Amino acid sequence: MFILKTNLLSSANIIKMFKKGIPFFILFVIILCSERITANNKVKVDVRVEGDIVEKTDFFGRRIYEGKIINNLNKRIDYVFIEFTLFNDKNEIIEKVKSYVSGITQTFKDSTISASSIEQGETANFKCFTSMMAESIIKYKYDIKWKVFHKLPDKY
Repeated sequence: MFILKTNLLSSANIIKMFKKGIPFFILFVIILCSERITANNKVKVDVRVEGDIVEKTDFFGRRIYEGKIINNLNKRIDYVFIEFTLFNDKNEIIEKVKSYVSGITQTFKDSTISASSIEQGETANFKCFTSMMAESIIKYKYDIKWKVFHKLPDKY
């Protein structure tokens, strides 16, 4: 029985296993499984929307976007917001709107407060209200922005 290791799939090891009489099919299965294991173990180091963005409509028919943002960086991020750009059926921008996440509260040395900070590996909710009627929005794109303070600044 073979134990799958990261260096098992070097070209030299594959040739050795083939010379020892290991059928090509078994080598193929080992390579295929190791690629899937490697792909599944890669964690994206980024800040992104976790799951789907939920589109809702308020009482007046205006669009609302809700979701969660996850911080996969190796540090806390502050002043996190998501900005939506909304387009009509002519592919024209009809509105840009942003919403800060409901994160943890971080107080800085100058008493400035960020209520939209996200610790490493954590998520925070957002709810973005637009002034546009839902039926006038054909598509949207979004961008997530934040600041990183390795040490707390004296003044923001």
